[in-house]
Amino acid sequence: SVGCILHLIHVHVAAKAPHNTMTALLACFLSVLLLASAPVTAKISSGKAHLSGANTESTLIKFPVSASSSAKIDINLTSYGMYEDEQQLRLHVYDDEDWRKVTRTPLCTDKAQMALQAIPIVFDFKGKERDDRSGKKGLVEIYTARIQTTMQNPPPPVGRFRRQKKDRPRYFYFAIDDCSLEKYDHDGKMPDMKYDISILNVRPSSSGEPIYEHLPADEDGIGLLLVLSLVFSGALALLLFYKFASTLGGEVHVAILVVMAACACNGLSSLCELIHRTIYQSNGYGNYQLDALSSYFEALSDSMVALVLLSIGGGWTLPTDVVGGGIGKEASVNKLMKGVRNPAGSLLDLISSGGGSGDRKGGIVALVIIFAHVGLAQWGRTFDDDFDTYHALEHPPGRALMMLRVVLGLVFITGVGMVRSGGKCPPSLMSFLTRFALVGLSYFVSLPAVSMFVGTALHYHQRHQALHWGAALVQASSLASLTWLFIGGADSSAYHRLSRVSKHTEGDMTADLSSSVGGGGSSRPTTWRFGRTKIRLD
Repeated sequence: SVGCILHLIHVHVAAKAPHNTMTALLACFLSVLLLASAPVTAKISSGKAHLSGANTESTLIKFPVSASSSAKIDINLTSYGMYEDEQQLRLHVYDDEDWRKVTRTPLCTDKAQMALQAIPIVFDFKGKERDDRSGKKGLVEIYTARIQTTMQNPPPPVGRFRRQKKDRPRYFYFAIDDCSLEKYDHDGKMPDMKYDISILNVRPSSSGEPIYEHLPADEDGIGLLLVLSLVFSGALALLLFYKFASTLGGEVHVAILVVMAACACNGLSSLCELIHRTIYQSNGYGNYQLDALSSYFEALSDSMVALVLLSIGGGWTLPTDVVGGGIGKEASVNKLMKGVRNPAGSLLDLISSGGGSGDRKGGIVALVIIFAHVGLAQWGRTFDDDFDTYHALEHPPGRALMMLRVVLGLVFITGVGMVRSGGKCPPSLMSFLTRFALVGLSYFVSLPAVSMFVGTALHYHQRHQALHWGAALVQASSLASLTWLFIGGADSSAYHRLSRVSKHTEGDMTADLSSSVGGGGSSRPTTWRFGRTKIRLD
């Protein structure tokens, strides 16, 4: 990866050797894929725990169980050294009705009273073994404990629960705690622990034989969604590829390729997640690399859609005399919008010049948008790496993504307003831009709106499916709209009649090919060559 970046920095894009940059970009992309697919050992049901007076409990795992079913759990605990006082060491099981209250209750003893089940933990001496903890050497005494239990859903009325709970899909939370640590100072004697968990969703069947599944109940229906998303995204990508193939030997605008890449990434995200789910059903933890790639592809698709919307809103693909100067050439917002009017050319210029010349602003803006989405996807995986939680509002990266969408939406509206208010924008195009502004803004704010609705109006066990379906619908609608925008005929709208996407070198566009793009006097290439095909960047 470092090598491909250095190669990109030193490649000079010129008419004599434009294929060098394309080769470098392809090499960089393949390097990223190889890096992401490197062997990784990861399992959500394995981890470490250490109890103390300040942290008297440790949550091991949460698992959703189907209605009229049960959870069968097998926990193996390993203690590095003797756990001297096990009298109040317990495994407690909670459900989603009480979990929020449990997390807000300060005392361990009060939390334990809300548990559906309490199981004593007793360690047995296994022997002395090599200490495999980080930074540790030599031998250590190993103690082990095994807990096997079944939780019925709905849970039976036991303890303080005198009424039968509703039969519905339900999350169960498994935690170990030692409430004696609140009273006595044992911190110096508390050993480190690690755990390995195997948990099954046990469903009834018509034959009477139970069905054992590793797949959690909140993934019900997600498989169908992924298949539909794969087929739909693949169809759009093929449609755009046909448009590209029909122009071989002629000219095609890079916007078509960007949207095609967004559709392909969305489809690849669904494909990787489908394969991960299939593996998960057999081994209980799936394939970490495929699940990670699914998140990254989804983030790339989101960032490309956002970047294209911002660029079109800022006047990209429209003739220079239509875009005009907006609300003032010296305004800081206007300068920002100029940075995304030609994202492909700006990125190319930034890479080829090593950031030393040209329109650095546009390239940096584009890179920030892309890496912000990918970074948030990776950050979200540190909270839950079993299945994609990219859009979840339950953790900080999900909330940060929603805020990013809102901010980008405001920038988008500003850009559209500048195009409408400056230059010689025809009345017919103004009408189109008004509708485009509403549609684009709905894309940026719909996902935060869906997430807020799901997080406040729906029950906890319904949120995962609802959020996935809502996010998929938003992304599918945006990809379909952009596909129409770039392959529609000249009579489809006022935008299609003026846009450079559906035109060849006419009018002021001929001049654009030999002049700088984005202003500021910087000169950079406005075309790539793919064989005999000219890819327009203006």
